[in-house]
Amino acid sequence: MRLYGKDVLCDTGNLIREDFNLQRITFLFGQEQFNLSLDMALFVLTIPLLLFSNALGLSEHNLYRPVIWSKLIEHDKPAFHGMIKENERVVQLRPPLSASDADEEGGARFICNYVILKNRRFPRAVPLPFDIVVRNKLTGEAEIRVREGESLDFEQHHAYKFGIVAEDCGSPPKQSTKAYVEITVLDVNDHAPKFDNQSYFAYMEEAKMYDNIIQVHASDGDRSKNFKEICNYELLSHNELFEISPEGVLRNKEPIEYKVHRNFILEAVAVDCGGRRSVPVFINLAMLEHCRSGWSGLPDVVHYRAGQGQKMLAKGATLRLCEDDCQPASVNVKLTLANSHIGKGCDRDTYSINSQRKLCGASGDSNDLLPNPGSSGWSHNIPTDDGFEMDRIYSFDGENTALEVPLNAFNHTLHKRFTISAWLRHGYSQTVFGRTSRAKLPKEHIVCMSDGDGMNRHHYSLYFHGEKLVLLLRKEAEDVSSLEEMQVFKPAEFRWRLTTTQDDAWHHYALNVDLSDEDEDGGVRLYIDGKLVITNDENFEIIDDWPLHKTKRVHSTKLIVGACWQGGENTFSHYYKGYMAGLFILKGKTESEQVIRCLNNCKENLDFHAISDMSSGTSVSFNNDMTEFTISSRTVEEVNRLMGQVAYINARSFPTPGYRNLTIETSIICEGQTIVLPLMERRILVEEQREPMFIITGYSNLTRMVYEFELGLRVFHDIRIFARSQPLDDKEDDEEGDMNVEEGGASMIKAAKLAQKFSKKIMEQSTLPKDESFLIDECHVIADPPLNLFIEHLSMPSELMETHGLEWTETNTGVVIRNADTIPNYENVIRNIHYYHNKPENLANRTLTLYCSSQNQRFTSTKFIERLVAVHQAPAPARSANIQRDTHEAHQRLTQSKADVVHAAASSSLGMVAIIVVCVGFLLFMIVLGVFRIHAAHRRTQTVRVDHDNPDMEWDNSELNITINPLDKEMFEYEDGAAPTFPEDSDSEEEESSMQGDYGDSTEDDEPPAAGKGGPAGGELEWDNTSF
Repeated sequence: MRLYGKDVLCDTGNLIREDFNLQRITFLFGQEQFNLSLDMALFVLTIPLLLFSNALGLSEHNLYRPVIWSKLIEHDKPAFHGMIKENERVVQLRPPLSASDADEEGGARFICNYVILKNRRFPRAVPLPFDIVVRNKLTGEAEIRVREGESLDFEQHHAYKFGIVAEDCGSPPKQSTKAYVEITVLDVNDHAPKFDNQSYFAYMEEAKMYDNIIQVHASDGDRSKNFKEICNYELLSHNELFEISPEGVLRNKEPIEYKVHRNFILEAVAVDCGGRRSVPVFINLAMLEHCRSGWSGLPDVVHYRAGQGQKMLAKGATLRLCEDDCQPASVNVKLTLANSHIGKGCDRDTYSINSQRKLCGASGDSNDLLPNPGSSGWSHNIPTDDGFEMDRIYSFDGENTALEVPLNAFNHTLHKRFTISAWLRHGYSQTVFGRTSRAKLPKEHIVCMSDGDGMNRHHYSLYFHGEKLVLLLRKEAEDVSSLEEMQVFKPAEFRWRLTTTQDDAWHHYALNVDLSDEDEDGGVRLYIDGKLVITNDENFEIIDDWPLHKTKRVHSTKLIVGACWQGGENTFSHYYKGYMAGLFILKGKTESEQVIRCLNNCKENLDFHAISDMSSGTSVSFNNDMTEFTISSRTVEEVNRLMGQVAYINARSFPTPGYRNLTIETSIICEGQTIVLPLMERRILVEEQREPMFIITGYSNLTRMVYEFELGLRVFHDIRIFARSQPLDDKEDDEEGDMNVEEGGASMIKAAKLAQKFSKKIMEQSTLPKDESFLIDECHVIADPPLNLFIEHLSMPSELMETHGLEWTETNTGVVIRNADTIPNYENVIRNIHYYHNKPENLANRTLTLYCSSQNQRFTSTKFIERLVAVHQAPAPARSANIQRDTHEAHQRLTQSKADVVHAAASSSLGMVAIIVVCVGFLLFMIVLGVFRIHAAHRRTQTVRVDHDNPDMEWDNSELNITINPLDKEMFEYEDGAAPTFPEDSDSEEEESSMQGDYGDSTEDDEPPAAGKGGPAGGELEWDNTSF
């Protein structure tokens, strides 16, 4: 073989030279010569060289041993920690396994294998289930895997520790020093819990509450703490009578009666802490009938209809005592009627707070510190609920919500006698960090009067402080009679410890203060929910303080609702958090205890009228509200007899529908021991009552001359309001029963018949009997289009309204009248509403809509629409004869009378009745017309006389012949070209007179003259009255 470099032939002895540039290689085989490139030549030469070296037994250089690298060192050896779940195949090592070799040539610089060393001291019976697989020979990166065909089991072997060495690819190979590998096997929840028994069985006595009927148990085959423990037991059967605890204890949640259930078959499963569930197991429970003392025959629900009167609650009920119980010395039964369905007071869902105060006779001198935001501009920034006006609930957030009462709305100073009352709902007080520390509980002011500037003195305030209600009342300087008295301590703080301050429920608080009547309470009496709080040393204390001195630093005071003003710091503090409604202060006098009780009294209660029938040794008692009734007797028979006489009664005409809870507590005293029977809970269902017929009727059109609007018109002078809670008669009940079969059209027919009946009554000028217990609490008059208050307005009879205790507000949309009162009083007020228009010449027509509501807008009446029409007349030329003016006046009066009758015949919202009225009216008109024509043939000619001061207006109408056929043409021609229509019905002559009773005299003297167009200008007007 010859090597050529730069076209120079060289022998193999000069092959290795630093400056030799090898370009091609020439092979000589005998006489043959082959030239190859360098790359191809190297490939050809490699194969024989390897074969040659192996044949001669020659080895490459392997100078260094591999080295295993790790950050962890144990016993001066590199170490590796690994974790693997028992269902995984690759061990997660930390740090990763790797090794390196310092050799630079040949295979010795590669890592070919890792060898797991045998334990010589403790030989293994079973080989380790791991293999080490090299992933990268250059870096020695490798991973430990579970050998094929092997698996890990935490329950058998949860950790492995062994030694390993790395082996390079040298020939012969060299091994590294020893390294340690520790592998932890993680448990997998591969075992489901298993119950100890295949099924469970237990007995139960009826009517007995068990803490432990039976306890089931299950175990788990997993060995790790996370999976071997049973964390819960569950019932698969959706049964509300039983529950099972995490310990497997089965208990019942309520007594079970044998006559209802004889046995139960329940399914339960165990759940380990890993969430794996067992196979269900059956639990069979057999009921044992057992005698139990208690009541029987009590209905679950007692139905009550409004107006029903008394409803017996326990008629036929019996109390049974078992033989195992002792002979009773005394039997006590307590019935409690709960009316918690009602929010603030029993009648709040019926009437507004102001209406309740009016009906209870509360003083009209009280000042409302939470007025309607719509009527006062200083209470609009407090959030309210969606209640109706005058009945809103105000929300205070305890952070920045407060209300300042202006001095012109209420004089801030209180003296010796006053009453503060309010509805309050307040929960637990909390500090800023949410902890309830007695020392850090905040003061939450309901109302506070303090210095407006300069100082931080509180003159008087009412606030919550944890479980206490505190009234602060400092004596003012002007109330002190001498300087010596200024140096005397006076009662200044009155503190009550109460359970109602933090129960987050509505309560009515009333404080009657009369410092002139000093007693052990200091002249201060607190009423909660209408009941006087009886004080003692444990729940009440009085703190004395100095009277307030006059100072030049203070120039004003501030009265705040929901917080307190700090005048020296010009900021608010001590915010109130809760709800408030109906905050009133009465100055100079105190509210009577009767009024305070009335504001909280209920019209539904228990009733009992068999006191005279009681035997000796028996006693009964009621609480003040008649909601708790107690019977105490020696015998069970006497208790059973008296229980049959206990009744429920609701005196409200329209009670709030829904359920009332009735609880029955029974206890037996025998041999000095008291046996308490299970509490009985029953319900009273007050059924929904049909809405009352609430109708407003009247004559819906009012046509008047324009100048009468300027003088003022009583726009609702003839309205009538009808409200009935029962049908008009028995026959109507039968008809209604038939109507209920069909919907839609039947209800329309019913409404039409009711409207017809009312219309007939009105036309006969008779008054239907009214429901005297029905109260109206609000009426609205809506103007369409809105009023222009600069030229028109509605005038209210203020003196009459003050007499009835009614309030009103007026805006451009109309008028709202408020507070509960009877129908006649509301009718009287509405009939005296006047409409005024200062520029009647601009008025064409106007519509006023009237409707009323009862029981806080629970019932709303029909809408009555009054249409006002102004009649305009053009100025007439100079009259040629006074007789023309009088003729036109006579004609105008006749026309106006006819128009009134026509408009009176049309009733609001009685469309179907109008058709009947038209037909009947036309028939009556034809009869009256025939009679009138016969009567007119025999009438004499009459001379019409007018005022003697004007002799020109006197004539003899015997020569005035105007022949008129009312069926063919009109009597006169009118300026506006409109021909009047004759009335279509006239059931009563009183209808016409009722329309003119208030207005008939107002159209005679002030009408402008008009020129007649039906006769000569200066001659006499004649007509033949025989044709009329």
